[in-house]
Amino acid sequence: MMLSRGESARLAQAGAGRSAGRRARRGSLLAEIAMSSVMLMIAMALTVKVLGWMGVERRSWDRRQLAAQEISNLMEDATSRPFEDVTSASLKGLAISSHARALLSSPELTTEVAENDSAGGPGSKRVAIRLRWHNRSGEWDAPVRLTSWIYLGRPQR
Repeated sequence: MMLSRGESARLAQAGAGRSAGRRARRGSLLAEIAMSSVMLMIAMALTVKVLGWMGVERRSWDRRQLAAQEISNLMEDATSRPFEDVTSASLKGLAISSHARALLSSPELTTEVAENDSAGGPGSKRVAIRLRWHNRSGEWDAPVRLTSWIYLGRPQR
């Protein structure tokens, strides 16, 4: 197949254009690698921040769970006593464990006993226990509260 002079010139120009385009694209791979490296570093930095935040939240949840377990144990102790022995003065002797005291920053335990409470009715005592502690910033964290009612003439354990 024979090409005319115009066709061969046109093919030569098209080939020259392709090689010129290749020369213009030289080094573009380096720019792509640099951009992908920057994006990878941003993703890694965000991942580290999220993992750190998750660790802080997990420790906070662990402290709250420990506090709930502690006041549950204290409430069981308080409500297992005879009805007459459950008073504000007698519950002042309740204390959290040394393990909880070590893990909770400046824990504060408060107890309250109310006789013939409107919610419990006559012959009842409302026993309320609250435990709070300081968080990482030194402010009081939201307290954990537990309330129970005991009744006169209930069976003893």
